[in-house]
Amino acid sequence: MLCEKCMKRQAVVHMQQIINGQVTEMHLCTECASQSDSPLSFEQFLQGLLDVFGGVPENLSSQKPAAKFRCPVCGLSYENFKRTGRVGCAECYQTFRREMDPILKNIQGGNRHEGKFPHKAGNGMLSRRKIDKLKLELSKAVEEEEYENAARLRDQIRELEANLS
Repeated sequence: MLCEKCMKRQAVVHMQQIINGQVTEMHLCTECASQSDSPLSFEQFLQGLLDVFGGVPENLSSQKPAAKFRCPVCGLSYENFKRTGRVGCAECYQTFRREMDPILKNIQGGNRHEGKFPHKAGNGMLSRRKIDKLKLELSKAVEEEEYENAARLRDQIRELEANLS
């Protein structure tokens, strides 16, 4: 999809705004999104979320204070991350993991990226995910010697695999 503003580059930023029940969507490239006259930048949005959800949980307060430690690779402090809403490198995610996990869970409902997939491939992907989940359940059922449940799971897996072919 092309950027709706410049009509030249690929749109990678998808903004949705809801005002008084009226939904408007914009699909922009990174350059146009950074120049956007949107009243709230992504960094400001993330900073607001960090302010709301970003307090260090009480069970972590006895550990080293978040404000005083830094990423060993890029040197970014947690305080600077909270202020800007940006990490400095990939290692920051590991360094600030204890502080970020509760924030991500509150914002997104979880801290694991599940990903998206194209609608055309969607049914196949959903079936493969379900098969993987059922295989894990099957292993657990066999391990716990629940053979009737294991047989039922085996049959479900076979049926889903047959539908994929």
